[in-house]
Amino acid sequence: MFSLKRIIMGLISLFAVIQLVPVNRTNPPEADPIVFKNPQAEALAKRACYSCHANTNSWDWYSYIAPVSWIYIDHVIVGRQKLNFSDIAATMANGGEGGEGMISRAHAEEEAAGGTTAGTQTNAGEIVDNIAETMQEGSMPPSYFYLTHRADATLTAAEQQILVDGVREALTGR
Repeated sequence: MFSLKRIIMGLISLFAVIQLVPVNRTNPPEADPIVFKNPQAEALAKRACYSCHANTNSWDWYSYIAPVSWIYIDHVIVGRQKLNFSDIAATMANGGEGGEGMISRAHAEEEAAGGTTAGTQTNAGEIVDNIAETMQEGSMPPSYFYLTHRADATLTAAEQQILVDGVREALTGR
């Protein structure tokens, strides 16, 4: 029969062993970074978005502790695939990973109706619309992100508008 002490020792040993599983914490070079014209919008994007949507991650302490590190790194990888402020040209060319990243709701509805938008190029307007939509819906940043980044990630409605307008201006000049 297993005693409580043996179970605890086994869990501690398992925790120690999973720390040996390698993870890839990288910050690739910024191939085509977005150039903000509005410094306030740039500061907001860096504060609230760049942790997962740019190649400039600072890799917080918990990104080194398994199994949390596995979830965190996966979130960063997916975030960069869907929208990468450090490689905006790739975001526009790919429409995000698998063509799903920056496709707006209108294109998703068109695709569901039999259209073919997946894998096609995303334009600047779609990126801006998607950013606005996901922030207004409250799906970005995800709720679990607030556990460690509450002050950084929280944007007021006015700040959200500044960010959306700043991205629009940077991508379209309008």
